[in-house]
Amino acid sequence: RVNHREIRVFAWALLVAAAVLFLCSKSSPAYPVNDWSDANIYFTIGKGMTQGQVVYRDLYDHKGPLLYALHALCAWVSFSGFFGVYVMEVLLASAMLYLAHRFLRMHGAKSASAMIAVLAVLVYSSVSFAEGDSAEEMALPLMMGTLVSVCAYLRSDRERMSATSLVLNGVLTGCVFWIKFTMIGVHAGLLGWVLLRHLYKKEWKSFLESAGWLIVGFVLSTLPWVIYFGVNGAVGDWLKVYLYDNLFLYSGQSAGILSRVKAMALSGLDWVWTNLRYTALILFGLVWFVMKERKTRPAVVLMAALGALAVFVGGKSYPYYGFALAGMTVLGLVPLARIRMPKWSAALALAVCLAACPLISHNMTADYGAPFGSKKEDTMQHRIAAQIEDGASLLNYGFMDAGFYTAAGVVPEVKYFHRTNVPLEEMVTEQNRYVEEGVTEYVVTRQEMELERYELVAEEESPNFWYEKVYLYRRKP
Repeated sequence: RVNHREIRVFAWALLVAAAVLFLCSKSSPAYPVNDWSDANIYFTIGKGMTQGQVVYRDLYDHKGPLLYALHALCAWVSFSGFFGVYVMEVLLASAMLYLAHRFLRMHGAKSASAMIAVLAVLVYSSVSFAEGDSAEEMALPLMMGTLVSVCAYLRSDRERMSATSLVLNGVLTGCVFWIKFTMIGVHAGLLGWVLLRHLYKKEWKSFLESAGWLIVGFVLSTLPWVIYFGVNGAVGDWLKVYLYDNLFLYSGQSAGILSRVKAMALSGLDWVWTNLRYTALILFGLVWFVMKERKTRPAVVLMAALGALAVFVGGKSYPYYGFALAGMTVLGLVPLARIRMPKWSAALALAVCLAACPLISHNMTADYGAPFGSKKEDTMQHRIAAQIEDGASLLNYGFMDAGFYTAAGVVPEVKYFHRTNVPLEEMVTEQNRYVEEGVTEYVVTRQEMELERYELVAEEESPNFWYEKVYLYRRKP
């Protein structure tokens, strides 16, 4: 039987997501390029996967394989631009908002449709949203799904969560793990309480069975990658890069436990203060749940604590790290959504929020990179790409992928196609070798250099990046 109400709710969520992300995400057609390095790295590797290249073995980066696979799907939609990524962002945001609507209704909301419009703008206009298309953004609907599932179970009179729900939540947890494992804390808190509850009640059989079904779900989410890397003879590359490099190279080591705790606290406080528009609602929501929601209170508190611990345990404070916790904003909207509003309030809320985007959106108001509404041919990436011959090979030398592969429609032919912030000696050595041996036809750098095998053919001003110019070199005949 078709549930027309749920269809209308999802259609509303889809409209809200498409409108808000059109203004706030640099992947949208309203921006000439998404000039964030991370987004371009994911998209470049995704394009490589569509051409038969294997992530980690043939193209190096250190996020999870599911993130690149999603971008491979985006490349099938649009190979030379971010429209496919925008479509993916809209679908994922729609799922997150639809689930948030269910969460609000579950807690007695009378104006959930208006509140998800507010939620969308607060979250996607924030500093932590970055330029759009972060790994953290991909995980939000997965986290919201587990939040809804666990809270529905805890509010019911059921003694155990069903095997189907446990397997599904295991799959969701595994998907988050294979996108970026530092985001696993939210799921660990929510599902950890489901298991701890059985231990507290001395329900040993229920504990073991529930844990078993969660593991089954996690294994199901992992099996495609075992097959993918196994068939391509790259299991060692997968585990070495994603686990070893991230744990022992990228994260680094603090001087001691006190230094690590101090760094974690400062990172968390920086995220709270920089994104106060939605973090204030998260804090308000946590207090409200502690005071008012006896059944779900432990799960919510554990979710927040372990979620923050996992995100900030490395002691780093890149602006987008805390975005993994942005879905918890829905907690603070619960008491507000209980206020009954007229039916037209949802449309009014969306209109007001969209009108506010040019004033509050990090991307619409910032002077960084390519501005909203500008032309592709005016961007640094496309002006450089215009100087590159069709079908030529390219190397982004000495710095992170800045979008030149995307603008030129080029799939890299070398493993270390850009310089990541992982302190890997092999990456530096190999990039130097590429240049010394003239492996690629073109090389783009962020500083002027004397390259024996290359000649300078173009240079462009860099619009408020952390470097002033970029330089394009062509291999000498």
